[in-house]
Amino acid sequence: METNKLNAIALCLLIFILALNATGYAQDSRPNQAITQPTSTALWNGFYGRFRLSERLFWDAQFHYRRVGDGDTDYVGRMGQIYNRHALNYLVNDRLSISLGPVLRLNFTPQPGNPEFEDVVLEPRIWHEYLFAMPFGGNMAYHRVRIEHRWSRSNAVGADWIFRNRWRYKFYMNIPINNRRLIPGTFFVTPDVEIIMQSGKPVVDSPMEDLRINPSIGYIQNPRLKYTVGMMYTTGQTLDAGYVYTSRWILRTNVYISLDFRKKEARFPGARLED
Repeated sequence: METNKLNAIALCLLIFILALNATGYAQDSRPNQAITQPTSTALWNGFYGRFRLSERLFWDAQFHYRRVGDGDTDYVGRMGQIYNRHALNYLVNDRLSISLGPVLRLNFTPQPGNPEFEDVVLEPRIWHEYLFAMPFGGNMAYHRVRIEHRWSRSNAVGADWIFRNRWRYKFYMNIPINNRRLIPGTFFVTPDVEIIMQSGKPVVDSPMEDLRINPSIGYIQNPRLKYTVGMMYTTGQTLDAGYVYTSRWILRTNVYISLDFRKKEARFPGARLED
């Protein structure tokens, strides 16, 4: 009987010592400073449609075609994602608009031809947005709060689904260069900074998903069409290891189309709050 007790005590002590060793190893294996991954590149081509349905109701339709650098080919080496975002947008007043809608993103394999990865994986999301416009130095400053609820998994065969929330804040302005106002024929510059936080059970020590610094230059062709191009730098924590940071340069080109679907007699000049 005494022998059994001693064996039990010895076993408990052994388990305790092994646990201490494992803990010490885990702590020792964690670096004492942050690690930044090699800088990667990408190309994002965006289409932004804004269609007026009534005096205050709009339909937003957004499409992204994204490629990423691969091997010796920067920016366009392979497919990255195809991104579809839609929403109904309600213009509360000339200083506030709110949006709600779905997203469907297609994530392409990081290693084309590798059977250990699926060619395409779907990533659905639900998003809502609150866009505030405020006068600033003769122009308008925009504060955008966007919240996304996302279901995702990696392209690895058999990977599990995970759920996360994204909390996004963006500040930007559209500053005319060759005119006093943003009218057709105007070039403009857009200072643009966004921080993206994330939360959820899989997020242990990596709450900052992305910091995006995205200056761009644009041109207004007419009231229905404008273009922008810019180079964006991003950095953020990786999901599995918060001490590992990403580093990306992304060339972005965008086309913005605005159409009015109301009957002609219902159209009249009014306040416009646009992204």
